[in-house]
Amino acid sequence: MLEKDKYTIDPKGAHPHDAYQQFADDLGGTWDGEELRIKTDWCDIKGYSFEFLDKFIVAVFEMDSDRPVITKHTVLPDDHYITVRLGLGATYKRDGTVKKFNNAGILILNSTQVHDFEFPQGKGNQWVSIRFSLSFFQQFAKRTNFKMKELFENDSPWINYYSQNAEIESRVRAIIKNLDKEKRQHAFFFTKGIEIIELLKTKIEKDAEKHKRNIHPEDLKLMIDLRDNHLSDFTEIPNLTELSDKYGMSVSKLNRLFKSIFDKPILQFYNQQKIEEAHRQIIYTNKSLTEISMDLNFSHVGHLSQAFKNHFGYAPSALKGKNIDYFN
Repeated sequence: MLEKDKYTIDPKGAHPHDAYQQFADDLGGTWDGEELRIKTDWCDIKGYSFEFLDKFIVAVFEMDSDRPVITKHTVLPDDHYITVRLGLGATYKRDGTVKKFNNAGILILNSTQVHDFEFPQGKGNQWVSIRFSLSFFQQFAKRTNFKMKELFENDSPWINYYSQNAEIESRVRAIIKNLDKEKRQHAFFFTKGIEIIELLKTKIEKDAEKHKRNIHPEDLKLMIDLRDNHLSDFTEIPNLTELSDKYGMSVSKLNRLFKSIFDKPILQFYNQQKIEEAHRQIIYTNKSLTEISMDLNFSHVGHLSQAFKNHFGYAPSALKGKNIDYFN
């Protein structure tokens, strides 16, 4: 295998824990039923996965790799299930250290949506995933008509993207904090996972957009690649002409395709991610608004404040002093 060859894993419909064992066996790592450890000369992978009631799985993955890693979903399982993938844009610690990731946001898809996820080389990836069967969800979905139930019970292929608000992100960070083996509370993964699903129900209920049905796997792969590799650097505005050349389509077609998955054209999505990163830094760091505006390439602090208020409905100063720390 060449140094920068892509590494591909396709569990072919296997249970996730069987797939982790396959992953570990293939790369000389270990899987003990809850924790995955893989360390080679080109990757460092840590994974945790906890299953409840044989139908509800909460997992956490962190991966650094010198090669692109592709996970495939090509074989449809017998059971209909939903997967929620929640990424982090960065983790901020009180000692001032920052670890940046490139996949903030929420992707929800069902088990009939064929897809590839490619994690780019040289960038940290960390995410929480929640996977549950439709039959498990229906035990708790007693109301007859709400958007989440309509979405989950649709067995045609679909995928939805949502931005990650502070309420959901706080649960994601709390799940990650609970990984310490000496202090781990297993039921905590279940309760926080359920809370995230409940918060998503509210988010989906407010979303007027129809869910995205039967997205072509190659289109999905390309647009996730665009998001992860070109929209996570807030110091430089994306150049649509260059992106058009790279992906071999006109700017208008590129924007239409991107919007079909992520709800917004490229620059609108980028600006939303930037203002949400500002929100994240206000909560999780001690940086001043001036420092944040400079780091995120706002023209001045007043520009940051106005964009923030337009997006969230309140000024950024309302958050100062409300720092949240899930890492100490």
